[in-house]
Amino acid sequence: KSFLPWISELVDATRKLTAAPVILGGVGFSIMPDLILETVKADVGIHGDGEEATLRLAQSLAAGEDISTLPNIAYRHKGKIVRNPKIDVDLNRFPQARRRLFNNRRYEQAGAMVGIETKRGCPEACIFCADPVAKGKKVRVRPPGIVSRELQSLAEQDISWLHLCDSEFNQPLTHAKEICQAIIGHQLDGRLRWYCYCSPMPFDRELARLMKHSGCAGVNFGVDSLCDEQLLRLGRRHRLKDVAELVRILRKEELNFMFDLLAGGPGETEQTVTTTINKAKEMDIPLTGISVGVRVYPNTPLGKAVAGGFNNQGLHPTTASLSQPVFYLSPPLCNEPLGLVQHLVAGDPHFLFLATPSDEESYNYADDDF
Repeated sequence: KSFLPWISELVDATRKLTAAPVILGGVGFSIMPDLILETVKADVGIHGDGEEATLRLAQSLAAGEDISTLPNIAYRHKGKIVRNPKIDVDLNRFPQARRRLFNNRRYEQAGAMVGIETKRGCPEACIFCADPVAKGKKVRVRPPGIVSRELQSLAEQDISWLHLCDSEFNQPLTHAKEICQAIIGHQLDGRLRWYCYCSPMPFDRELARLMKHSGCAGVNFGVDSLCDEQLLRLGRRHRLKDVAELVRILRKEELNFMFDLLAGGPGETEQTVTTTINKAKEMDIPLTGISVGVRVYPNTPLGKAVAGGFNNQGLHPTTASLSQPVFYLSPPLCNEPLGLVQHLVAGDPHFLFLATPSDEESYNYADDDF
């Protein structure tokens, strides 16, 4: 499901109310700023970090100054989209975020979880992931003391459930441990419960203990596959033996967890999918999400390969722009990949199957009112 038609309607409605420039930003925008600006017809966008760029853009527009030299800005010029160079901000210099400017409690009351960021960027080389495109390939960490004070502010607003918005909380491992220790040191472990994403490695027993002690209620590990040859093709560093060790640690420390699998990447076959699902059953993973088909984003290794003509017969749909949801599905995977996964899972409650929203067994919430 694409959000761009809705954003286009919002831009059109805004233009009827004001002559002020319409500015876009955020992680999704930062993945493909040129395509989105062109599609929704906004004036300016901020790609990458927005904290400094937003302020400098506002000051320049208010003063009627030229914005052509501002970093992290994409804009229209003579009918074309111009994208200025991107500069990453130094998160160590940022003061504590003033989280009382918004009614955070209302988000929780409406059924959502409030988010907080402890680091930004991802060093991994997964061929499909857009996080390094939007947030950078270098991990930039926030000082644990600043993070814990921000958490303190949220706790004082009666926030009790949080999601850490880091690409991978455990990278780097030392910083993750320092965050947990800061939460414990500020005596927030009895007031907050939090979830996060983690990579299968690095991960050790000390981190598991600290996470549990500091209020971690569950971890979602992006495992993607339990077949070594497929992990290699997806650009993942971990292997089956690493996942087995991870599961041993998690069980030993009784830390709640789930896995996410990604079926259909380049080279995927019926055999590699079968191997992965059977291994998940053997390991008795408490909960495993399965997505069939790999979203293709511009400027990722997979997106660049597709743009270069790599096996376009695996694209669905074949003719759409990458500004729209386009998925890669390995041609050798057979004609009915959804049916294959459904057959392998066979109603097992340990698996969450992401299919079309209308499918009875799918947990896809797009356009699913229930």
